[in-house]
Amino acid sequence: MAPMELKWLDDYVALIETGSFSAAAQRRHVSQPAFSRRIRMLEDWLGVTLIDRSRKPLQLTSVARDNQPAILDLVSRIYEFRAMLKSASLDSGGITIAAQHTLAASYMPEFLALLRRLDPNQSFRIRSENRAESVAMLMRGEAEVLLTYETPALPCHVPAQFALRQALGRDDLVLVAAPALHRRLRRVAEGDPVPMLCFPPESFFGQVLRAEALPALMRRQQVVVRCISEFAMGLRELALGGEGAVWLPTSLIRQDLERGALLRLGSLASPVAMDVVVFFAMLGGGPAERLRREFLLHRGAAAPDASATR
Repeated sequence: MAPMELKWLDDYVALIETGSFSAAAQRRHVSQPAFSRRIRMLEDWLGVTLIDRSRKPLQLTSVARDNQPAILDLVSRIYEFRAMLKSASLDSGGITIAAQHTLAASYMPEFLALLRRLDPNQSFRIRSENRAESVAMLMRGEAEVLLTYETPALPCHVPAQFALRQALGRDDLVLVAAPALHRRLRRVAEGDPVPMLCFPPESFFGQVLRAEALPALMRRQQVVVRCISEFAMGLRELALGGEGAVWLPTSLIRQDLERGALLRLGSLASPVAMDVVVFFAMLGGGPAERLRREFLLHRGAAAPDASATR
């Protein structure tokens, strides 16, 4: 029998919370068939059936229902124990910040300057990842701070007892193009297709745009996808070269907009709002807990008692 993997328990928790294989698979950023196989592997390892597959909508078996609180508590305790060990093993006192790639490039200098004002002697390690991996790093205890985007439709699903969430501000995804393409796109009403640079549908920006912007544009105009990439910085460079129109975060292209290297295509699409949020892990103590409390004092918020969540 294959050894049990912690991600199977994470999958099962996602399934409990969403009540749907498709929604849970989307949250875990895997295909539904792969997600279903992992749930079956967990059942095989446990030697019990957790899901009653003969009934719809999804229902848990009686043994799963009876033991659901114990399973959720087990997952929480595993991550808490790992975070405590990780904290104890760090002798440098450095705090790890996990950040989405785009925020690491655009928002991080401002955020880091704030943290240094709060604790001038603190050292930091910056890890730039996609959103799913950034959130996973916080949950696995590999980062004490998470800097990320959220929208009402795409929250991070970090439990409140696990990390403190604070909104930092707003950033907008705006549709832009280089000046020459911007002028040419004035003729789209005559049937000219819009050359687009797009994010993959499974990426965070891809999910946001496909939920709130791209379908509306495609209903009104013909669209030709020129390039797909999950890296906003790369798509920015292509947009600057006139390869196509693209939605990009305002924070990333503020200087491009100010100097006219990129122009908004407001007639084709409205901005899509995103929240910039920070999560501070509630587990462990030391420098991370001190920084969390200093941040809350700076924001004028009350610091929660981390011991109450253990």
